[in-house]
Amino acid sequence: MRTYLLSHLLEARALQCGRRAALAMGGETTSYGDLKELSARLAATLAARGLGHRDRIGVYLPKGLAAYVSIFAALELGAAYVPLDPSAPPTRIRETAGDCALKALITTAELAGGLAADVAGLESLAVLVIAGTGAASDRGSWPAGLEILTWEEALEPRSTPAANSAIENDLAYVLYTSGSTGRPKGVMISHRGALAFVDWAVDTLGLTADDRVAGVAALHFDLSILDLFATVAAGATLWPLPPGILLTPRSATAWIAENAISVWYSTPSTLILLLEQGEMGCRDYPDLRLILFAGEVFPTKHLRRLRRLVPRAELYNLYGPTETNVCVWKRVEELPAGDHQTLAIGRACANTEVAALDAEGREAAAGEEGELWVRGPTVMRGYWDDREKGGAVLRRRPDVTPGDDLWFRTGDFVHRDASGDYHFHGRRDHMVKIRGYRVELGEVESALYAHPNVRELAVVTVPTNDHGVQLRAYVVPGDPARHSPLQIKAYLGERLPPYMIPAEIVCTEALPKTSTGKVDRRALAADARGPEQRPG
Repeated sequence: MRTYLLSHLLEARALQCGRRAALAMGGETTSYGDLKELSARLAATLAARGLGHRDRIGVYLPKGLAAYVSIFAALELGAAYVPLDPSAPPTRIRETAGDCALKALITTAELAGGLAADVAGLESLAVLVIAGTGAASDRGSWPAGLEILTWEEALEPRSTPAANSAIENDLAYVLYTSGSTGRPKGVMISHRGALAFVDWAVDTLGLTADDRVAGVAALHFDLSILDLFATVAAGATLWPLPPGILLTPRSATAWIAENAISVWYSTPSTLILLLEQGEMGCRDYPDLRLILFAGEVFPTKHLRRLRRLVPRAELYNLYGPTETNVCVWKRVEELPAGDHQTLAIGRACANTEVAALDAEGREAAAGEEGELWVRGPTVMRGYWDDREKGGAVLRRRPDVTPGDDLWFRTGDFVHRDASGDYHFHGRRDHMVKIRGYRVELGEVESALYAHPNVRELAVVTVPTNDHGVQLRAYVVPGDPARHSPLQIKAYLGERLPPYMIPAEIVCTEALPKTSTGKVDRRALAADARGPEQRPG
């Protein structure tokens, strides 16, 4: 069968290898055939209640069988799934649900209880499904007309299967990311866009049915698209990371080895956590053949150590914002000579075109800095219900013939070297001026990361009384007794001009992280402003 919808991936696997394990977690496995059967039952239940093509279905669940069944059920309906962060406060969930007018929400009794106290924003819901254990009959203050189902009721066999009239350009999912205004942005990705990425990933990375893929990323994070759909496309087995295991990194490294994980995909921050606290060097990983990382710059000194500890694994640097998924990639073969240098992000993926454009909208020459623009099938359709924001970043290139495809402006500055590889400089919103000098926060961070006693860090800006800004660095030292903030400043003084040295260096035990594993720069910026300047 021709695959033009994400739901076709599971359908094909169930037909070709229905007994093969699709999921393995908690000591149990779920076959492709069973995953397809459960998803079809849930889809039929929702269809019987009027849900279908172009509706949005919220998946407000931790990673697990119920979440994966719900995702494929939504896709089988021709609906789009909207993954919601289980760790987010109820106010944010209600805001997201209201923004995209969810027709159904699938969650747990505990999470549903947090929403029931205030249902503002949930008026569009027609069906609430309570997965797992817990009573679903207590209506509380839910909107009138809302039907509440237990997981068992939702999975009852039905004689009429769900109909799917979706086409490849229809929405497959909406991923909400933080917005510069504080309002989350719903990134809309079509089936065509998602499958273009999945096809590229399977072909380029050589994923096979023998792979055991670690499901590290949260479902509302775009890294999860590879975990789930590329795994299904290859007929491999997904091993979702056990809940809370990263709180004890040594348990995580043991889990990788004991379960013969062959593919790992995460942010550099997660890998650094395993390197620093997981005692990776105490184990062997004969089955780990691919280590993929994305979402942040991977400091070279940590990358060098990872290669030394897991020498058999191929390392891949995958770059791309949520709006494009991966658009540029590089297999790591040679590392930069110095720890202050960063790895190239590489070249465009197949069926993708990228270009670095200068301030005048012309393509920058090799070695010149420009903003990265991307076009191709993986580029988002826009932001949900926000044409203005979408129109600001989905643009026609000013230096090509009118009528050309829309390009996505990433807001990231790069340059192309003589070999054709792109190098990341930093984001447009990480560019500041200090006393009239242009300063890229990433450059300051690179210099700090080269310090032998710096394990993790982030640099943020702090407003000054004269309406300017200064820099503050938050540093997690390897050994707090070895270097003081003054000593670290002296180290930077040998590598950076005075205006680039942070006015203050704060040593801390850990940096706050977002639910997707990245450093929470917004929380650090709020801390830097102080209580009197923090937003209420």
